[in-house]
Amino acid sequence: MKNQSLNNAFPIVAAALGNKFGVKVKVGGSDAYTDGNTINLPAYNLEDPSYKDVAWGYLAHEAAHVRFTEFADFRKAATSPIRRSIVNILEDIRIEKLMQNTYPGTKRTTEKVVEYLVQTGGFQIIGQNEQIHPADILSQFLLFRLRNDVLGQTALASYADTAESLLEDTFPVGAVTRLVALLSEVPEFQVTRDCVRLADRILRMIEEEQEIEQEKARQQQQSNQSQQQESDDSSSQSQSGQSNNDQDDDLTNPSSGNSSQDNQSQGDDSQPDQDTDDSQSAQDQDASGQDDQDQSQGAGSQNDADTDHQDQDSQSGQSHVDSTGSGADDSQGQDSEHTLQALASVLSASEDDVPQDLFEAVQELLGSQSRNSYDADIYMPVAMDPNRNSSVGNDLMNKVLSDSGKIRASLQGLVQSSRCDRSVNKRSGNRIDGRKLSRLIQGDARVFERRSHKQAPNTAIHLLVDCSGSMNGIYSTDSNRRLIQLAIESAMALALALEGISGVNPAVTRFPFGDSDDVVPLLKHGQKVRPNASAFSAVTDGCTPLHAALWYAASSLIATREERKVIMVLTDGQPDDECAAKAVIKRCESSGIGLVGVGICFDTSHLFDQSICINNVSELRSELFRISRDLLAA
Repeated sequence: MKNQSLNNAFPIVAAALGNKFGVKVKVGGSDAYTDGNTINLPAYNLEDPSYKDVAWGYLAHEAAHVRFTEFADFRKAATSPIRRSIVNILEDIRIEKLMQNTYPGTKRTTEKVVEYLVQTGGFQIIGQNEQIHPADILSQFLLFRLRNDVLGQTALASYADTAESLLEDTFPVGAVTRLVALLSEVPEFQVTRDCVRLADRILRMIEEEQEIEQEKARQQQQSNQSQQQESDDSSSQSQSGQSNNDQDDDLTNPSSGNSSQDNQSQGDDSQPDQDTDDSQSAQDQDASGQDDQDQSQGAGSQNDADTDHQDQDSQSGQSHVDSTGSGADDSQGQDSEHTLQALASVLSASEDDVPQDLFEAVQELLGSQSRNSYDADIYMPVAMDPNRNSSVGNDLMNKVLSDSGKIRASLQGLVQSSRCDRSVNKRSGNRIDGRKLSRLIQGDARVFERRSHKQAPNTAIHLLVDCSGSMNGIYSTDSNRRLIQLAIESAMALALALEGISGVNPAVTRFPFGDSDDVVPLLKHGQKVRPNASAFSAVTDGCTPLHAALWYAASSLIATREERKVIMVLTDGQPDDECAAKAVIKRCESSGIGLVGVGICFDTSHLFDQSICINNVSELRSELFRISRDLLAA
């Protein structure tokens, strides 16, 4: 970390935000994750404001999950990929909305994450991929539209419009309208179960729209079959009528010719004796009649031709109409088939068909930094709740009351003397000290009195007690008393004495918690010993993760208002990671935090500039008192 001061150090700020949000935060390693109770952020040693923005947004989002998500209902909802995706999107909107109501500043915090992803191309630009799955289209629409409309993340406005346009092109109008109506309920959601219910209603709506489209497809198919049958019947009737007309024409024309011939034959038989003129006249008339008959037959042939042409035009027109109707039906059929396929694809979507969760992508981003950006000495542990035992605490309190009273009386006297106004004689001033006038005879002009006031203690002291397995050793064969018992008793007595002095703010923390790097606060800054006496138990376990304990103590002291801040470490062994411990000590010193090492049969001078070594554990109480006195008088 470039800035060696702890005031704005990444783990310190992360811990402060965790305390503000009421969640447990751990900093260390290379992965970002949450187990539903604790949020882990990877250590980071570069001054990258963009990375910090993403980290704080991730912290705020996961803190909202820890505070507001009913994880049992959330896990039960993951019965299918599409259901899990919809519930997850709705739940993210709900918890972030509640977080904004509780902590208004988180609105801007999460907005910065979204803006960063927009600027760096972290969001999928939907519509560019022609093969985008309908389930992906639905999920993207829910993500962008709700974040823009409900959470006010306007950086996603264009994404939301694009997603809505693609949704309208993919799904039927009824489905889109019903979906938008269902989403209007989201801003009022209070529990996870509300999101699960709405997800199920959306999926039922899609099933209903699928049934509607299937019914439309059946009706369309029946209509097409009916039109095809009517077309076939009409074509058959047209061909039959044309055949009948042709037969009638054939019968009509021969009949006319035979009748004319019969009349002519009858005329010749009735007048055989006519003269030559009459015969000639008859021949002329026959010739004229024959011409008329030929013209009449020609006209009849023309009419037949016109009738045939009209039949052909009628058949052609009918064929054209049938062809046009068939094309429209085919187009409608294709659209219906496409819609049905889209609806079915949503319901049967696989894990690969739904988009990645937004903050899963952020989680991968936080863990994708290069190895040289990890800070090995940074490990902010989690403060675990202590196991409380009232009877043990009361017995311990009764045992240390006498020692505590003696320590307090001595320290109180020291504090009072430091607060007294002391007179100082000067060569000039406004007030003459009559008791010093004799100095004038000797030529000493220091007869003017001035009073100086020493500042009262204004100190926060954090006592770290090593509770590793080695502290379980017996230090007195006569009483079978263990080191950890003496250390806990001494810490309680000192804290009880210090809390009674105005301007002193004590705290006691034991480390580690089990076989981990976490810590157990026995007394936090600002608390009183008596109500927390049940937390003071002589429990030992694990090794000596001093570097993690120092990070926790430093972060606790940074949050206090006292001008002077001191960490006092009581340990009987070498830390697990000496280099990491030294790096944290150096940062504490750069931040103005004083450190004191109290080694029990162990020299801590290689770690702390100010240290003592107690070879006789019976001296522990008196030495702790002496160190505290020196700190208050400094």
